[in-house]
Amino acid sequence: MKRQFKKHFSHNSELKCFFYRLHFHYDFYKKWGSTTPISLSFWVFTFHVRENICNLTLKGSVTVKIISVTRIIDDMGRIVLPSNARKALNLEEDYLIMRIDNKKHHIKFSSSGRGKEVPIDESGRIPISPDYMNKLGWETGTEIGLFMQGEEGVLQGNAPSCVICGSNQALLLVKKTHVCEDCIHTGTEASAEKWSAVLNDLFQEYKQYCEAAVTFTNTEDVHKARTKGRRLRTLIQFIGIKKEHPLYKCLKEAHDILGKVREDDVFIDAFDKEAENNQYSELYRKFIQKAEEEREEHRNELKQKLPHIIDDEFSARWKTFSQDELKDCVYKLDIETALQKYEKEFSERVIKYQKIKDKKSDKGLDSLHSVRKKAKKLRYIYNFLDLVQSIDYSRKSRQYKKIQKDYGDIIDLRDWINETGSLGEDIQDDHDDVKKVRKQLNQRLKRLVKQVEL
Repeated sequence: MKRQFKKHFSHNSELKCFFYRLHFHYDFYKKWGSTTPISLSFWVFTFHVRENICNLTLKGSVTVKIISVTRIIDDMGRIVLPSNARKALNLEEDYLIMRIDNKKHHIKFSSSGRGKEVPIDESGRIPISPDYMNKLGWETGTEIGLFMQGEEGVLQGNAPSCVICGSNQALLLVKKTHVCEDCIHTGTEASAEKWSAVLNDLFQEYKQYCEAAVTFTNTEDVHKARTKGRRLRTLIQFIGIKKEHPLYKCLKEAHDILGKVREDDVFIDAFDKEAENNQYSELYRKFIQKAEEEREEHRNELKQKLPHIIDDEFSARWKTFSQDELKDCVYKLDIETALQKYEKEFSERVIKYQKIKDKKSDKGLDSLHSVRKKAKKLRYIYNFLDLVQSIDYSRKSRQYKKIQKDYGDIIDLRDWINETGSLGEDIQDDHDDVKKVRKQLNQRLKRLVKQVEL
């Protein structure tokens, strides 16, 4: 298989370099390649098309369509200039300018500039200077390539063609490589299908956990539903879906309702462990009892509202998004620019946190929480891109996972201090002990904050 790739790309150093750095999953080829008569080499290049070509087209690296045709020199040393080439030249006179490039061994032509004035007859025929013909080794009957980009053209030994299929129709120049519009379209379709497959799997998992969450048989169901939903929300926002989109709104609403129960679950589980070996174990159990009462209210709210948010209408909206909107989002997405934006926002949040003098203050903890949330989003994004792109993003995903994990305990402690303050008002005759417990939690929080390194 490696020899097949090298043979296909041996003429193009950039693609050859790409081949050696490509992390290509053969199971993906087996899944998609078996259903379409396209070579394995095409599927390798499809990833390159997706990651480099489509984005470059939008960013301006591909500025104009290319005209690429073959011409045969007639017995009078002339070739026919195609009508679309004549139109592209914007000729004001009935001649064009030709000049030979001896180093590159071709003839350049344009509507203006330095060179020989060459007449164009009514049929679009232009004569090639005998001197040029001799220098290039051309003669009557020689087939040459005519190549145009913008208002300038080249006559050379052969016509450029698509690196994938060999066509010379509707070419685009991308990073010094010619690719036809059909192959770009096919590559984009294939890439969108890959994105759709991974996102749809995540969506199905999310729905299953949402259904299980309202049974309350396992607290992890609420946790998983919330996590999967947050990932979906992060990813669709990354590819360009706005917060006003119905899908995003539903995911956010569900996330908030699930969050109330999840916070109760975390608090109860943590305090249950604290109560096992603590001089204030009785007080911890009272906190747990109050939190369980609060959780029951939140569970009732979740059971009533969640099935009406994540319902059949929501599934229909997702199907519409997956079939109609996703492909356009994938095509328009400039991955590297989007990642740079997220990375910049993360760095800005880190700098903001570093400038805060009292790191354990509400302002400091809120700022750290903001850093952690952005790290979580970046982790999700890099983890997803590692599945759908040929570039290895796993290291970046692990980097942000560590940040998320390292500072999660600090945010939990902050929440528990606030919660004990709220619940403590309803616990009779234990106000002094409540203060002592909260003091312990605060001391633990201070120690962890001192260990923060950003």
